[in-house]
Amino acid sequence: MTALETAMEQFKLADEARPLVRQIARRAGVIDCEVKSSYIKAIREDGLHPLHIGKRSTEWFGSRVEAVSASDLPDRVRDKTHGKGMVNWAVDHPVTTRSGSPGSKKRIIPAVAADAPKSYGVCDVCWQERTPSGSCGCD
Repeated sequence: MTALETAMEQFKLADEARPLVRQIARRAGVIDCEVKSSYIKAIREDGLHPLHIGKRSTEWFGSRVEAVSASDLPDRVRDKTHGKGMVNWAVDHPVTTRSGSPGSKKRIIPAVAADAPKSYGVCDVCWQERTPSGSCGCD
């Protein structure tokens, strides 16, 4: 097994995706990784399905709430239906694109727009978004 940093390096994960992947791994309790041919298998301490960290997204969250809680990016969370109808949730990574002209530089599309409202997380009990002071529906 491999540490996350080593796995991201071996997998050649884009630099702009790494901060988000680190955050997701920390919040999801990733304790070990295994580099596969098309993704990083991220083993979680709670025994839930391992996350699959791909070039474009991190997948296999059990719910939308879990994916939003791990990423703080509700606009990048989507559901993903696999073959036999199994549904899980994914968080899309920031993307690097190239414009069409030769010699043009990379343009990084940030994970959060500068004017996007800041998220303060989600309560583990009532699943409501927390306010800037940290309160939720439980308070």
